[in-house]
Amino acid sequence: MTEILRTTALPLIDISGTATERGLQYGTKAKPYILQAISNYKKAFASEGIEWNQACKAASSYIPLLEKNEQDLFAEIIAIAKGAEVEVEEILALNCRTEIIYGINPKTDKASDGCTGAIALPSATASGKLLHGQNWDWRDECAETSIVLRITPEKGPQILTQTEAGILARCGINSSGLALTGNFLKCERDNQPGGIPIPFVRRHILEQENYSNAIRVVLNTPKSFSTNLMISHRDGEAINLEAVPGETFWIQPKDGLLVHANHFESVPALTKVTDEGLKVAPCSLHRGRRVRQSLEQSIGKLDQNSFISAFSDKFDNPYGVCAEPDHGPGGDTSSTVATIMMDAADGKMWIAPRPYKSSTFTEYNFTD
Repeated sequence: MTEILRTTALPLIDISGTATERGLQYGTKAKPYILQAISNYKKAFASEGIEWNQACKAASSYIPLLEKNEQDLFAEIIAIAKGAEVEVEEILALNCRTEIIYGINPKTDKASDGCTGAIALPSATASGKLLHGQNWDWRDECAETSIVLRITPEKGPQILTQTEAGILARCGINSSGLALTGNFLKCERDNQPGGIPIPFVRRHILEQENYSNAIRVVLNTPKSFSTNLMISHRDGEAINLEAVPGETFWIQPKDGLLVHANHFESVPALTKVTDEGLKVAPCSLHRGRRVRQSLEQSIGKLDQNSFISAFSDKFDNPYGVCAEPDHGPGGDTSSTVATIMMDAADGKMWIAPRPYKSSTFTEYNFTD
């Protein structure tokens, strides 16, 4: 396997201990990035006609639910705010950005994390190890507020997660061999009351010690908005879960591959919900197909470079798999913010920020 080029990129922030200890460490160490993230989202929400105080008020509406059902992670949120010297509602607003954008302005034409993800089972790779990767498409400025959290809790597995500063988790791996990526989905069932914000769901997946419980988190956690979650295990299992309010649809690997972009693909989902995400991101239809087509050419010989090549496809730029910045109305600039590659068997994750410039990766692991 050809070695991936490594260089300094996203900051690595170590946090450990109790929820309060983790949060204080997170808020203190990541304070400059958190403040910049808040500044960015003030502008992002404003472009959707949402003032920051309105966003914070919407975020605060989740507090009773989180106090009841998410005591540990809500305590971490409170401590992050204290460490960063900001209001709790501001950290919640970052963690509830999808719920705020689509809850207050459901007709928005902006995708919230347009992504293309892929998993290759051991039978499809040259090394016999499972590979899991993703291109994360969102606001280009988020490359400057993205971090890698290395979390060592009091109990349970260590976690490596690439996320935005102040947010609990996005994608990542844990020391028990699980890997996770997520993709934007949208349907007519969205904006239901009583759901747990998506970063809480992702963090809980990465807290699990086994594959079945990771899936159980998705199936049993109420959600207000649709999301797609790709979960894999180093021993050779993977699943794609298209989760909508009240129901979850699954897709199994085919020919050793799972590929998903931002539209529903499971047959039950296609018959039961209306895919409104395609109105936002019609490019999803070709992004998923082109990544699968690229990887299928090397079934049995796939390695990190195969994934990088597939994720570098710029057909239909700026609406390609690897999207260069697109300066849209209202000053919004979207792009492929990062390419993430993960090998949960070796406990390693590689990240290339703004890969439309160059595929220059930094390695992150549980020890260095």
